[in-house]
Amino acid sequence: MTASVESARLAVRCAPAERALWQEVTSRLNDGLSGARTFQSVWRNDLCPAADDGCDVLCLSMLPDLSQPRSDWPAIEAQWRLAAAMLRDRELERGATVFIVTLFRYTTGEDVVLLPMLRRLNLLAARLSQEFGLFVIDIDRIFAHAGGMELRADARLASAEARRSAADLIVDSLLSVGIDHVAAPAVIQAARSWHESRRVIGSAGPSTAASVGQMKRSYVRGRAQTSVTQSHDVYGGIHSVMQDLCAPRLGLRWRMPLLFALWQMVSGRMIGRIVRQRV
Repeated sequence: MTASVESARLAVRCAPAERALWQEVTSRLNDGLSGARTFQSVWRNDLCPAADDGCDVLCLSMLPDLSQPRSDWPAIEAQWRLAAAMLRDRELERGATVFIVTLFRYTTGEDVVLLPMLRRLNLLAARLSQEFGLFVIDIDRIFAHAGGMELRADARLASAEARRSAADLIVDSLLSVGIDHVAAPAVIQAARSWHESRRVIGSAGPSTAASVGQMKRSYVRGRAQTSVTQSHDVYGGIHSVMQDLCAPRLGLRWRMPLLFALWQMVSGRMIGRIVRQRV
């Protein structure tokens, strides 16, 4: 991919109800880029199709998995891990960028039963980012600062206010780290300035680094990769699990998997410190 490419393809795997959001994202990107580059949306049903379709940016929403039965969790996690490995070896290898989009941890009424699955998916996003080098657009983190009541938002982002705010965050993330392989720096900077003046969640909110999960560049097997930093892991992982463990509504049946996840995260961080000290 080079800056000479005049058009680019944005592949999106999302729930049907999210398509209006991603159409708005594509429209804003094109408005901000002012014709210097043109993005086209390509809808995907699978996390990772068998054949490479040559898309420049891939965005994978976790919303389609939220309604799956909790008993299917092992299969869901295995599918995400398999897809992440394939995306790392195929899409990142050829220079594309890949984003996982988290879910806003706010539900109402009968949807409260979705919270265990929602938390698992968000925690999985942080783990996949660290293990496979994928970017994270952390809807949950930014919306938590603004508030679900203020944005009239829940996990499905069904309201117009929620879609506008989510589009703000996604476009900001893509302009920050997602399209530098298909557009010149001056073009991207102009688009960012244009977008900043029209954001629903203003600049007084969290920084761009926080909005994309405080992502960093690293090198794995000789290739440029991306991952979430440890500070995001603390926010999206250990802190979240501790809150869940303290929730009075959760019985022993749900506390045991959370305790196991907490043990895995803490032990993983300790092993990481030992490895870095030896290196």
